[in-house]
Amino acid sequence: MWYNIIMIETLSGAERLTGEAAREIYFPRTMTEALVERWGDGIPSFSDADPLRPEWRATRVLRLNELPNVLVKDESDPLSNPTRTVKDRAAWELGTLYRDFARACFLDLRSGRFSRNDLHATLIPRLTLITSGNEGRAVAECFARYGLPPPKIVVSNTLPLEQPRTYDALRKLRADLYLADLSVPLAPEEIRHLSHNDDGIDITSVRSIEPNATFYDWQVHEVFGEEPDEVYVPYGSGRLTENYLTWQDRTRVHAATGQRDPRLTTSPDKVRRISILAAEPERSDSIADKLTAPFKPFLLFKGDDMNALRQFMFTGPDTQKDTVSEAFIDEAHRMLLGNGIDAEPSGAAGLALYLKRLRQGATDSFRRVVVVNTGMGLYEGKE
Repeated sequence: MWYNIIMIETLSGAERLTGEAAREIYFPRTMTEALVERWGDGIPSFSDADPLRPEWRATRVLRLNELPNVLVKDESDPLSNPTRTVKDRAAWELGTLYRDFARACFLDLRSGRFSRNDLHATLIPRLTLITSGNEGRAVAECFARYGLPPPKIVVSNTLPLEQPRTYDALRKLRADLYLADLSVPLAPEEIRHLSHNDDGIDITSVRSIEPNATFYDWQVHEVFGEEPDEVYVPYGSGRLTENYLTWQDRTRVHAATGQRDPRLTTSPDKVRRISILAAEPERSDSIADKLTAPFKPFLLFKGDDMNALRQFMFTGPDTQKDTVSEAFIDEAHRMLLGNGIDAEPSGAAGLALYLKRLRQGATDSFRRVVVVNTGMGLYEGKE
């Protein structure tokens, strides 16, 4: 056992950029030979070039009784996602960073570029993430499975009062937990500082690991294989939408250069013509509470970017981000539950946007539609 739990009482009146430490867990600061071996050999490797040995077991696709043209890509599938949300996919990708880090250390030791003293002086990167709950739990449970450093989770300082059960669940995770004022934008260095991680990594903002292309790449290719005309996804952090748009563009570029991703089971031209529609709530106090962050400063694709992709015909003609009312979210949520699909309101936002567009005449029942249910996570059943 490499860690001990240290409970720290919440600090009242703490400065915003200091953060309030609700829980911290001790973990070694520097590498050891044991960690190199455990992470390097214990975290498996998969190749995107081998679709017969996928990195992720594909989640199930279900059909709705009320809307026979609509397929639901169900990320609440427990046989695929341990915490029953799409965030398990991103958590796994973050875990593999430590596998590759350990293997880099091993190669430096074997080549003589590193001595044992150099290894023992090498800081272990710690990861900070801002979350409303689901991603924090997914990362914490994934990291616990492989003995990785507990993630540093930052949540809103209103969470203990507004969602006490979610807060209590987060406090029980193998993770550092910090409360902060998230009603105002934070720079990456501020996020690291308030989580006591000044020399670590804020994955909310970092682009070098390509979260827009790696977090949900297999999920995107699974949906592309359904050959939809339209794909509807909830829009929270924006990362899921970014993965769809990124892989549409990469598929186009690969086709132009005579390449093809081996996971692609349909034609690049069909991929290019898929409309990606992202849904977020109209209200900041929506029941779809995983989608209501007041600021999303680190997005790759914003409104003008989507417009440019549409004009160049690099994505479908209806690709956009749109808002949905509480009535549509509630109807969509009840429809998923009525079809035996576990979902929280946030996960039903994509279906809510489809219902809105269907009633407005912006789409029709002849189009082949895939709706992504992002899952059933830490939801308290607020009405």
